[in-house]
Amino acid sequence: MNKNLLLRPRLKLAKLPTPLDRVENLGKSLGNLDLWIKRDDLTGFGFGGNKVRSLEYLAADAMKKNSNILITGGSHGSNHVRTTMAVAAHLGLKGLAVLSGTRPSTKNGNLLLDQLLGAKLIFTGDENRSNIDNFIEDEVKRLQSLDERPYLIRRGGVSSLGCIGYVSAAMEICSQLQNLNLKPDILLCATGCGVTQAGLLVGFKLMGLNCQIYGITVSRTRDECIAQIKQLIDETEENLGLNSKVPSNDIFVFDEYIGDGYTMPTSKGIEAIHLVAQTEGIFLDPIYTGKAMAGLTDLVKKGHIGLDQKVIFLHTGGSPSIFSFSSEISNSNNIIN
Repeated sequence: MNKNLLLRPRLKLAKLPTPLDRVENLGKSLGNLDLWIKRDDLTGFGFGGNKVRSLEYLAADAMKKNSNILITGGSHGSNHVRTTMAVAAHLGLKGLAVLSGTRPSTKNGNLLLDQLLGAKLIFTGDENRSNIDNFIEDEVKRLQSLDERPYLIRRGGVSSLGCIGYVSAAMEICSQLQNLNLKPDILLCATGCGVTQAGLLVGFKLMGLNCQIYGITVSRTRDECIAQIKQLIDETEENLGLNSKVPSNDIFVFDEYIGDGYTMPTSKGIEAIHLVAQTEGIFLDPIYTGKAMAGLTDLVKKGHIGLDQKVIFLHTGGSPSIFSFSSEISNSNNIIN
């Protein structure tokens, strides 16, 4: 293991390793695909999900710097915000989140959990998520003027330190693959801010695993995602002092499955949610993993993923979002009987 990685302060928050399970029923429904799911929905902290892996390193840095407030931002359904607020509560810190849009009249899903966690929520009044960063910076300055010690975590945990959480995850996966004598051809995941995909790419390169990583973007265009992932890879490699570099042509992103935009479910994504629930008893969410599974099924249908290939689907969590879109999911015409 990389020495610089071992030296990074890290809190133990997640229940690791998460399972890596073969999903035979789902694989059969896709034409007898040899399909596995890495269950990062079962990380076990703050309703599970992938974000806690990054926060183990980010929160450790916050504690090292004697911060007393964790501040971040996102949409009001953000998994990252929910997990960050859970970490703040667990560590006895204050949690503050800047959220896009206006305060909804009804609280459910992640927003309800944010409230249960005692987080202070500030709404920008603007649906444009890119404006959140300015609000966060202003709030940090205000808190510092009051002699508070805020620790700023960028939206999605975007940073080389956040990526290190998934460099560690890549090592965990490699250990499981060795125990299972499994050599996957493709790992497919939802891609939002790019932290998960960037960390996995660095980690697989470090471990010498020849496995392509397919990112299904849920918000940005393919080119925007690749540029962001490449920047995060470069910063993470520099942070860890790595000589081996991930080439740009190893970054695979598909942007055909976004639909009308981020936080907006798609019919194919909802169909995928029903399919996985009714074949495996596993719940996906409509914003990230549902769209990612829709991408997987379509890529198999088009022959881009061959039935002779071994595929891992990374389940990044997000199940609280199901309850925010209950009417869309329950009224879907794609229910399988």
